[in-house]
Amino acid sequence: MFWRKDGQELHEDVDHGEILPNHDGTFQMRVDLNISSVKPEDWRRYDCVFQLYGVEDIITKLDETVIRTNCVIAAVSLLAAILMAVTGFTVLKKKKAPDHSSELSEKLHPET
Repeated sequence: MFWRKDGQELHEDVDHGEILPNHDGTFQMRVDLNISSVKPEDWRRYDCVFQLYGVEDIITKLDETVIRTNCVIAAVSLLAAILMAVTGFTVLKKKKAPDHSSELSEKLHPET
C-alpha cells in the first residue's frame, strides 16, 4: 500500500504504520499521508494504491468526505477528559462533604 501524487509514488509526508494481525488470520496495515500542507484544490491529484498479488490494484482517490483526521480524535479525547474531570470532582466533593448522618441519628434516638 502506498500514496501517489500525479501517478508518482510518494515518500515524503508518508508514515508507514505497522502490519497487524487480525483475529481471523488476515492482516491490516496503515499508511498515513500528512495533508496539512496540501491545498484542498490539489487533493484530487493524490490517491492511495493497495496492491495484492493476483488482484488488480485498488485505487482510492483522496476525498475529504472519507478522511479521518486527528481533529476528530482530539475533540473526542478532550470531551472524555472533561467528563472524567467532572466525575472526579463530583466524587471528591462527596467524599469531603461532612457526614451528618450520625448527628441526625442521635437527635432522633437520644437514648441509644
